[in-house]
Amino acid sequence: MSLTPQRTEPLSHEELYLFDTMGFVKIPNFLSRADAESCRTELLDFPSRLMEGRGDKERFDDLVVRSKNFRDLAESEAMRGFVDPVVNQPYRLIESYALRRESQSVFYLHNGNSEVLTYGEGRSVQRNMSFSHTFHDGKLFCMFIKVLVYLTDVREPDDGPFCYLQGSHKANYPWFADPDSSGRAPALTKENFPSLDHVRAEAGDAIVLNEALLHGTLPKESQGERILMAFSYAPAFVTDWKEIDLRSPSIDKLGHY
Repeated sequence: MSLTPQRTEPLSHEELYLFDTMGFVKIPNFLSRADAESCRTELLDFPSRLMEGRGDKERFDDLVVRSKNFRDLAESEAMRGFVDPVVNQPYRLIESYALRRESQSVFYLHNGNSEVLTYGEGRSVQRNMSFSHTFHDGKLFCMFIKVLVYLTDVREPDDGPFCYLQGSHKANYPWFADPDSSGRAPALTKENFPSLDHVRAEAGDAIVLNEALLHGTLPKESQGERILMAFSYAPAFVTDWKEIDLRSPSIDKLGHY
């Protein structure tokens, strides 16, 4: 059964305002509940892998490779209506996956416009340019956009909803300036993060997200599963995250092939 998005018009002026000021915008009823359940049923037949961290989390990779339905959705005019107005240049799909969580699981806060990026051995930088964004001549130019499509209801804080730090997609100072030496993230509470907020969602709803926003999920304390699909887009010139291996025998000491 092919998927039929209920929402086909592009982001409105008001929705672009919300995306610009909040770092995301929620799209209610993007898919019907019947289509959301159809996606969930198809998805659970795919192979998955367990993710490290607190609680049981499964990741289903390469959705558009495994399913024509998901590929058609990722390439649909409805999806383009969300991505075109915030990327504003030729773009491509850089990943498609789904996440399934059960009780006692959490995704800690990550990304953020000025969060410290650690890569390689002893290397770090305060600004991750892979999700930088700017505004010029009346248009937004974002480097990394994700569309989350919910396949189950996330109605209460105990259901582990999407959460974020308000304004963090425009931050100039990193929140995690001095990471805990233990490597453990602080608990996701208002006490630790005064500007923390969360978003409830129904099956079929979508969230269009600027990856520059510091975001994660609240801990899932309720029973049952929480499943969503994620489709990530970036300008066409952006490549996959993979550094050149300077130890390769095909590269000399000067980096020449």
